[in-house]
Amino acid sequence: MKKLVYLFLTVLIVGCSSDDNNNSNPIELNPAFVGNWSGYYTGDDFGDVEVVILSNGEVSGTADGEYPIVGSVSENGTLAAGVTINGYNSEWIGTIRTDGTASGTWSGSGFSGTWAGTKE
Repeated sequence: MKKLVYLFLTVLIVGCSSDDNNNSNPIELNPAFVGNWSGYYTGDDFGDVEVVILSNGEVSGTADGEYPIVGSVSENGTLAAGVTINGYNSEWIGTIRTDGTASGTWSGSGFSGTWAGTKE
């Protein structure tokens, strides 16, 4: 009986395992989202933002020219990113629109505000 259980578990593990590096359904963003964006953030802190959105949804850039921004954009334009400014971590969420505008909110470490941007 133990051999049958081990055989079942082996088949289950092998049959259910997958290669996490093989994404068979990569996203392809609307071309209106892809490119260089610039803007600003305001609220409990303020400054300038520059990011690049790649066709696979990856977002990278800087706040105030030095603080890294890393995140992603979904196919429907929802942005989720993180940035650490002056030692404070914050989450940025919002919407990228096909008309070349973007906006949302940021919050973290007891601080919050809004952000907005345009495609260059």
